[in-house]
Amino acid sequence: MIKRPRNTNGDGLDTFAGVTRALVPVLLALLVSGCQSLGWGQGGGVMPAARPGTLASLSPVSREREADLPEIEAGAEAVSLESVMHSYRELLPLVDDPIKQVTIRHRLADLEFARAERLMTDTAEDDLSGAIDAYTGLLAEYPERAGNDQIYYQLARAWEMRGMTDEQLAVLDTLVTQYPGSAYWVEAQFRRADILFINGRYPEAEQAFHEVTLAAKERNADPSFLMNAQYMKGWSQFKQGDYQQALFSYIEVLDLIMPVEQAAEAPEQRYQTLTEDLFRVMGLSLSYLDGAQTLQALFRETGSRPYEILVYDRYSTLLIGRERYSDAVAVFDAYIEDHPDSPWAPSYHMRAIDTLELAGFDKAIPVRKAAFIENYGIYSRYWPETNLETLAYIEVQLEILLPELADRHYLLAGEARRDQQSLNADQHYRQAAAYYSEFAATFPNHPRTPERLFLLGETYVELQQWPDAIDAFERVAYDFPAAGTVPERASEAGYASVLAFREYAGTWMNETTEDLFALQEMQQLNRLRFANAYPEDPRAPDVYYIALQREYDQQNLEEVIPMASRLVTWQPAADPALVTEALLLAGHSLFELARYGEAEQSYRDALSMMPPEDQRRPGVQENMAASVFRQAEQFAQAGDTDTAVSEYLRVGFVAPASALNANAQYDAASLLVSSARWGEAISVLTGFRADFPGHELADTVPAKLAFAYRETEQWEKAGDELNLMVAMATTPEERRQNLQIAAELYDRAGNDTKAIDTWRQYANRHPEPADVYMEAANRLSELYAAQGDIERRNYWLNRQMDKVDDNPGAADDRMRYLAASASAILARDALARYDSIRLTLPLNKSMVAKTNALETAVRAYQKTASYGISSFATEAGYQIAHIYSRLGADLMDSERPQGLSQLELSQYELLLEEQAYPFEDNAIDIHEQNIRRAREGIFDEWVKRSYESLRRLLPGRYNKPEVTAGVVHDLG
Repeated sequence: MIKRPRNTNGDGLDTFAGVTRALVPVLLALLVSGCQSLGWGQGGGVMPAARPGTLASLSPVSREREADLPEIEAGAEAVSLESVMHSYRELLPLVDDPIKQVTIRHRLADLEFARAERLMTDTAEDDLSGAIDAYTGLLAEYPERAGNDQIYYQLARAWEMRGMTDEQLAVLDTLVTQYPGSAYWVEAQFRRADILFINGRYPEAEQAFHEVTLAAKERNADPSFLMNAQYMKGWSQFKQGDYQQALFSYIEVLDLIMPVEQAAEAPEQRYQTLTEDLFRVMGLSLSYLDGAQTLQALFRETGSRPYEILVYDRYSTLLIGRERYSDAVAVFDAYIEDHPDSPWAPSYHMRAIDTLELAGFDKAIPVRKAAFIENYGIYSRYWPETNLETLAYIEVQLEILLPELADRHYLLAGEARRDQQSLNADQHYRQAAAYYSEFAATFPNHPRTPERLFLLGETYVELQQWPDAIDAFERVAYDFPAAGTVPERASEAGYASVLAFREYAGTWMNETTEDLFALQEMQQLNRLRFANAYPEDPRAPDVYYIALQREYDQQNLEEVIPMASRLVTWQPAADPALVTEALLLAGHSLFELARYGEAEQSYRDALSMMPPEDQRRPGVQENMAASVFRQAEQFAQAGDTDTAVSEYLRVGFVAPASALNANAQYDAASLLVSSARWGEAISVLTGFRADFPGHELADTVPAKLAFAYRETEQWEKAGDELNLMVAMATTPEERRQNLQIAAELYDRAGNDTKAIDTWRQYANRHPEPADVYMEAANRLSELYAAQGDIERRNYWLNRQMDKVDDNPGAADDRMRYLAASASAILARDALARYDSIRLTLPLNKSMVAKTNALETAVRAYQKTASYGISSFATEAGYQIAHIYSRLGADLMDSERPQGLSQLELSQYELLLEEQAYPFEDNAIDIHEQNIRRAREGIFDEWVKRSYESLRRLLPGRYNKPEVTAGVVHDLG
């Protein structure tokens, strides 16, 4: 065995010497195989099997066998080498052909070599001299023989077995030089190159190995020669310090033994040792150059290879083993840079992180981890393009990295916030949010996803990104089954979304009306969702009440009622204060929906829950009273007067202090009035006035009471109410009318005192309208007349006459009638005074009084007649005629002076007749004028009486009843 020198130059190649030493037995085995190809070595022992992946495993070189010796070859296996050799020796003298003799001698030499080889194998005894001498002799005797290449080949093997490398090299030099076309050339050149390498003649070895590679390719030789020659060529270059070229040689070896990609941890078994040595020497070569940069450039120049990952892997492993961590990380980075889409890229990224952790380079690790998420996470370009196996690996890493980095940034954000570094804090919170969000997107069904989403929500809260915070919290609260989420965490998230919405609402000031409403509706749905999903959460009733309040504010009253009912019956029971509020909102809603009975009950329930000191109690009582009041109105509208009145009056029992109590009583009274239930109406109205004297409706009570009193014929009470209405009247006309009606009612009641007082007030205050004034004055004259107060009677009689006299054109028939009537009354008084004066002596003196009274009475009746009222005009005509007639009669009946003689008495009477006659003529003329009215269709009592007087005064003309018609034009 030829010994190779151990490398001791400190370049790290001492371990690699074992590789070259391992090749020595390989070469020996190859030489042995050459003998076996001739059928040698079959006698005493069995050769060990060659190890796969070494030169010993190469197929032996064969040569053409002579056609005339088949019988010997065929039986070679059945006989011993000695027998075969003996046979050949005996055969040799018998062969005359020189060529065949040489062939036999060649065979004998080969058999001798085989015998010696077996002996050396079995006993380590060197008996190769015979074979060497035989080969040498043949070459010396037949230097030009065509088959000498085989003899050189065997001779080289023999020298190798003896360990005589120089002799072996010389033989191989001759073979490869003189027999370039030999079938043994490739192997011989390989063995020659190996000897040169062992002897440290690296440039020559490199050249020889190179020629082997070329010849092996051209001659289609056993691939093992090409592979091993290329391998040793690389070593030769390595030994010369040409590490770059060595790398290219190693690449060619790998191209041969690894045509398809293998897992880095499991190269093909038969080449495992060789490949591991290759990877190691490549790593050493790279280390002597620029490491990762050189490796990267190598494959950029050669092009990517299926086994490239193995080179990177073993080199990085070598570097880590030597604690060259930064260089190892550079290797990983180089691979990722050139193969960003490789299935190995994510694992190399993680190996770089692991290496940094091993080296203690903690500051660089977070950035690397962040880059891993960016490059291979769910949002990366890499994710949708890679295979399922790689995705599984990435997910395993992301499951750790995403929460780790998210939590780290969250903590850093908190520290920055405490240090009042708002900008840095926000940056960290945004990054934390991105990682929490990506974790949830990557692992939607992960048991820790709810927790991460909750932290995501809190992060968005810190950033005041309210919609995102709400979305995250809602996902935790509602998107995961109960089995996958901690119930407390879920409800907490639901409530957190409610709080986030509340903060979000504070930013809506500038929203359009439409957008604002949409946002508010979203917030409402959020509240309801929380309360419905987690009713047992102690905060749920409060949130639900806010939702209830929102529905009420939006006047969604039909929704408010069942919602309020639910809050009232909430289990576990809600805070009594909330229940009270719910009852109030239900009451308000029911009231607005005209469901007043239900509203009353809701208010009643609310009151029952309110403490006595609650300042809202009066207001709630007022609402309850309003509910009763509205029920009464509904019954009234339905025509159910009895129930309506009862409900109106119940307001006072439900809420005595209610402002509606007065209205309720008033409306009850109004219903009673409209239903002609006068007694009840009067009772309620008087009660209303007593209870609410200052109420705004109190002023309307007198009218209603007056009406009720009139209907029940309580005239005086009706008048009293009208008098109250006079004082409350807001317009002169209203005051006038009320005063007139009051006076009329007092008249009907027979209370003259109140009637006089009221009529007098009317007449003194309201000269207009004239017609009503005339009636008032007339009534006053009548009332005063009834009391015997002639002076006041006459005053109001004169006021009637003055009213017509002042504006005769404005007087209607009734006014003229009343004026005429008043005038007639006064005329009658004048007539009575006239009639009461007797003519006594001295006659001239009594006659003056009588004539004065006559003139007064005549003027009075003339005034009466002037109003043109026929009934009073005929009376006036008759009475004036009567006055004149009466004066004549009174003159004749007057007292005679005492002491007159008969003659004097006769003369005195004649004188009286002369005085009386004109008066009688005047009376006749006036009576005649009066009876002429009969022609106008007037034949009243006074016309009749004028007829009677004329029958008496002029019996010749008016002795029979006769009616004449005429118009009185002038009674003066």
